[in-house]
Amino acid sequence: MDDARVFAGGRLDATDRTVDESPLSRRHFRSIWISDFHLGTARCKAESLRNFLRRHSAENLFMVGDVIDGWNVGPGWCWDAAQTAVVEELWAWRRRGTRIIVMPGNHDERNTDMVRTLFGAVECHEDFIHRTAEGRRMLITHGHQFDGGFHNGWWMTLIGSVGYSAAMRVNLWYNREGIASRRGAARAILRRRLKAAVHYLVDFRDEQVTRAARHRKVDGVICGHTHKPDHRMIGPILYINDGDWVQSRTALVEEMSGVLRLLRWDGTETDVKVTR
Repeated sequence: MDDARVFAGGRLDATDRTVDESPLSRRHFRSIWISDFHLGTARCKAESLRNFLRRHSAENLFMVGDVIDGWNVGPGWCWDAAQTAVVEELWAWRRRGTRIIVMPGNHDERNTDMVRTLFGAVECHEDFIHRTAEGRRMLITHGHQFDGGFHNGWWMTLIGSVGYSAAMRVNLWYNREGIASRRGAARAILRRRLKAAVHYLVDFRDEQVTRAARHRKVDGVICGHTHKPDHRMIGPILYINDGDWVQSRTALVEEMSGVLRLLRWDGTETDVKVTR
């Protein structure tokens, strides 16, 4: 499927990068990490993401994989004006001088040409080491590299993606059909099982994270992939997961001082409370 057809739903014109540059009150950070937009799917919370981008700025913007859902190209492809607005806003970030670095994920690692069609000549790396203002060396990677067992190998990961997509479709149907309005134990059990099924298909063990950190001689790891925002120590290694823009609507930010914080965006900023 050519790019013109893929992005036709949002009327994306590669020669027209005009965007509303009207001044907004933007919170400025040294760095921002966002991942797992899954552009090209109905699950993408594009309007919320665009809203977040229009009210923040940063010297460095790391897009930590699964920005585009390349596995969804075909009959299930979904592209709308809100997703086009996200792309246009990211072009506006580039014009303002933000350094944008993309770490492809398992859903877009085979679609880097599509990434560059959307965002221009952005940097693309499998992983990247960022030094915070506090001096911490942080390894940034999407996170599918830590998958093992069920996800070992691309074809097994694809099976996992099919299962993940099916679980997400059930979750969307569950909410759309009004089932979510029913109260009681059955509703709570179904929601927990759906959530557990989704997380099982993309989760990985702490040992994989610490092994990568020790191999690269870094102080911590920043990733996405699991759609589970997290911020904790694994022994001496700082582990942070920036979440997603399918359900969590979360981002990791680095203050100018170097402090790293997880934020949730629902029109206003709130700190993420990590529960385990």
